[in-house]
Amino acid sequence: MEWLPQRDAFCNSHNVPRPQLPLRNIAHWNAVLQGSVSSDDALHHERAYVAPGYFYMPVCDEPDDRALAELSSLASTADWLLVPSLRRSDRRRRADVIAVPFMKAAFFRSSRSVDLALRTAVGASQYKSIVRLTRKAEAACTTEIHRLSDVAEDNRVLRDFACLQALNVAKYGHAKNLYTNDVLRMLAGSSEGEKYFVKLDYDKYSNTPLAGSLSYADDHRGVFTKLVRGLDHDRIPRGLNLYIADYYQMYHFADRLGFADVCLGRGAIDAKVRVGAIHIVDLDNWLIPVNTRRTQAMRDYARSRLGD
Repeated sequence: MEWLPQRDAFCNSHNVPRPQLPLRNIAHWNAVLQGSVSSDDALHHERAYVAPGYFYMPVCDEPDDRALAELSSLASTADWLLVPSLRRSDRRRRADVIAVPFMKAAFFRSSRSVDLALRTAVGASQYKSIVRLTRKAEAACTTEIHRLSDVAEDNRVLRDFACLQALNVAKYGHAKNLYTNDVLRMLAGSSEGEKYFVKLDYDKYSNTPLAGSLSYADDHRGVFTKLVRGLDHDRIPRGLNLYIADYYQMYHFADRLGFADVCLGRGAIDAKVRVGAIHIVDLDNWLIPVNTRRTQAMRDYARSRLGD
């Protein structure tokens, strides 16, 4: 079954036996809830069955009617079926679907030349700054890029990235860490392991891990996705910008793999525009009632989110 590894990872990170739990206990739902106002607190305690891709993909595929029927059957004991992180669309959808505004996602595209596309997107001055900062980072760091399946038994790589990612979780106060060492090892050993790439930057002199990022290469959909990153700000030497360098380096890595479409993930849109995002899409979470009696309350909540 496609997305089974991500389902297992979601259940592991949320400590549930199946992807069904109260809405407010879902990390990404809770993150949006903290920044919004809802007059019905009980609504967010209702239980939702979470559909693929379990918030592990920044932008998920919209299921067809047959898939929705299968998912509704799996959600038979839940209050809601939650289909996460879909592109907002004006296309007519099922009457029972409540589209709750979520976040935005950003994309960089280079059909011919990474450097030409980046220069066009950010302007000559910012492009030169990105290249300069990348060259400075490359002089100071040793960079490794591994296919996750190749390091399933490599304690150093998984440990170093997990530690860096945990720093990112702490910095932004995320409710859950979706990429713990256990989850990374699970994904590495799964059927999806070969699609994930982990990048690590080490200080050339001390061999200290300074920064890392995790990406997903989807040949079927033709999109290379930057998922998460972590930086040890306390150890990164002054003047090094490993955040910006990572984007430039991974644009070129994706290009070498044959990808012209790079998803930069959800949120922090202004920062992503400065590193080349040229296409921004609005995302919705679909809520489909199963056993709930709060359908109107969810519609009201969805309307309240449109102004955010």
